[in-house]
Amino acid sequence: MQKNSQLPPHWLGMEAPRYTSYPTAHHFTPQINAEIYSKWLGSVAENAETSVYVHIPFCRELCWFCGCHTKITNHYAPITRYVGALLNEISLVKNLKGAKGKFTNIHFGGGSPSILNGDDLQAIMNAIGDMFAAKPTGEVAIELDPRTTTSENIKLYKHLGFNRVSLGIQDFDEKVQVAINRVQPYELVANVVQQLRDAGLNQINFDLIYGLPLQTLEGFRKTLEQALALNPSRLALFSYAHVPSVKKHQSLIDVATLPSDVEKLAIYEMAYQMLVDAGYVAIGIDHFAKPDDPLSVAMHDRSLRRNFQGYVTDTTNTLIGLGVSAISQFPDGYAQATTNSLDYRTAIENDDLPIKRGYAFNDEDKIRKKVIDDLMCFLSVDLRTICREFGLAQNHFARELEQLKKPEYQDIASEKDSFIQVSSQHKMAARVVATLFDEYKITTAGRYSKVS
Repeated sequence: MQKNSQLPPHWLGMEAPRYTSYPTAHHFTPQINAEIYSKWLGSVAENAETSVYVHIPFCRELCWFCGCHTKITNHYAPITRYVGALLNEISLVKNLKGAKGKFTNIHFGGGSPSILNGDDLQAIMNAIGDMFAAKPTGEVAIELDPRTTTSENIKLYKHLGFNRVSLGIQDFDEKVQVAINRVQPYELVANVVQQLRDAGLNQINFDLIYGLPLQTLEGFRKTLEQALALNPSRLALFSYAHVPSVKKHQSLIDVATLPSDVEKLAIYEMAYQMLVDAGYVAIGIDHFAKPDDPLSVAMHDRSLRRNFQGYVTDTTNTLIGLGVSAISQFPDGYAQATTNSLDYRTAIENDDLPIKRGYAFNDEDKIRKKVIDDLMCFLSVDLRTICREFGLAQNHFARELEQLKKPEYQDIASEKDSFIQVSSQHKMAARVVATLFDEYKITTAGRYSKVS
C-alpha cells in the first residue's frame, strides 16, 4: 500500500463521535419511553415542519463492513410481516399526532429499501401520506442497492414522487468488493444509473467508503474516476469504522488488509482534492455536491443541518422515525425504537409504540448542540452570536476557548474574538474540536470511531 512520507497529524487515530446527534446515542436511556414519545407526538404544532424516516432492516447479502441495523433474508415472508407491523405503527402515530405538522421530507433507509416490492412500498407511502394533510414539499428519497434495484421499481419510484435516490457504491475495485462481500460490477451500477435517468430521476447520490480492506491510493483513484464518469449530484465519502466488538460480522474482515490510519488519510486527501477539482463543493467533513445542489446552497446560506441521516437541507426540528431502531427527533429530545424485531412486532400487536430509549434535552444541551452542529456543518462557529441567541454571558465558553489554546489544537483550529475556524486541510478534525463542547464525552477507549 501507499506510504505517506510526511509525519501524520497528531489528531490522526484519536477517537471522537461523528455527532449526527448531540448528545450522542451513547447517552440514550430507558427513561424515554412510549409514554413520553406519545406526549411529544401530541405536542407537534399545527404548522411545524415535519420530516419522516422509514427504516427497512433487510438485505439479500451481508456486507462485512456494514454498521447498520439490518437482517439477511432470501425470502419475502419476513419482509411481509415487517411491513404489516410498520403499517400498524404508522396508524398508531397518526392517531397520536393527528393531521398536524407540515410534511416536508421523507427518507427510506436501511438495510436495503430497494428490497421492497411495489405493492408494499406503495402501501407505506399511502399510509404516511394519511398522517398529514398534504404531500411532502421537499425531498422524497430512498437508498438503493444496485443489485436489488429493478426497472419496474424505478418506474414506481418516479410514479410515487421520489425525487432523490442514493446508491451504495463503496468501491468499484473487484478485490475490495470481494474482501467486503459486496460484488457489484461497474457496468451493473452504470445500467441502474441510466435507468434512473431514463425515468426522470436525476438527483442521484453515491455513497463511497475509504479505509476498506485492500484499498490503495491508485485503486480508489480509479473508483473515483468511474464514479465521476456517472455524474452523480452528490457523493458521500465515509470513513470505515472497524468495530467488530460492536458489529461482530466485521470480524470476517482480515484486519491485516486494512489501510493504516496514515494510508486512510492519504486516500481521503486525494479523494477530497479530486472531487473539488471536478467541481464539487465540499460539504462538512465527508459530503460533496454540485454547486447548484440544495446541499451546497444550504451550506452557503448556513441553513445546512446535521441529523441521524447525515447532512440534510430541511430545517425541521421534528423528525418522525418509523420501524425497527428508527430514531425520532423533537424540540425536546430523541426517542428510539427497539432494535429487536420480535420486540418491535410484539409492541405493535399490543397497540404500543416500540420506543425503548431516548434522551430529553436540558437547556444547556440545546446550546451545545447548536455549537457542535455549526462546527460539523460549516467547520466554524461564532460563539458570540450563539451567546446572544441564547441570552448567555459572553464568557459562557471561556473554559472551552482556553482549552483551544493548547498546543494540540493549534494546527487544526484558529480562534479570534470567539470565532472558531477549523483548518480547511483538516476537515475530519472538526470532530476533535467538537468534543471540546461535549459535556458528556466518554473517555473510555473504544467507545467512538477513530478520526481518520
